[in-house]
Amino acid sequence: MFKFLKKKKREFKITAPASGTLINLCDVPDPVFSQKLMGDGFAVKLNKDEEIIHAPIEAKVVSLPESKHAVGLVTADGDEILLHIGIDTVNLKGQGFTAKVRQGDKVKQGQALIRLDRDILAKEKADLTTMVILTKLDSNHQNWDFVKEFGDQITEQDEELGNNIYVI
Repeated sequence: MFKFLKKKKREFKITAPASGTLINLCDVPDPVFSQKLMGDGFAVKLNKDEEIIHAPIEAKVVSLPESKHAVGLVTADGDEILLHIGIDTVNLKGQGFTAKVRQGDKVKQGQALIRLDRDILAKEKADLTTMVILTKLDSNHQNWDFVKEFGDQITEQDEELGNNIYVI
């Protein structure tokens, strides 16, 4: 009867933030992420030539610390996603990271968020494994699947679909 009042469900599709190897969050060499203390998700072991971290979903940038090693995103449905670039990279205090967005910006899926200076990061021996943490999900997005297998090579341009939440 009141169908016009129903909230329209949006497709929830997450893509890789960069090209590399898809890895299980449990295999990340940092207990905060591997024990899923911040939430579930996945990680990408970046390809050696990867220089851009992209938005995995259309959202608003709600957090961008001065160290630029992480980006907090919130979708229109209220899903919260944290991109954390590297292990212990907060200690670099922004060295090697250039923000391409600002806090408060609305970003499209695939848009550049952070540029990596691979020379500086290599000199610092930074592990750039990038975690995508699903810190809070709308109730319609709770059941999610990967359309790729752990160990697969992935790119931010992959466009395959899976169930409900699509991690590519």
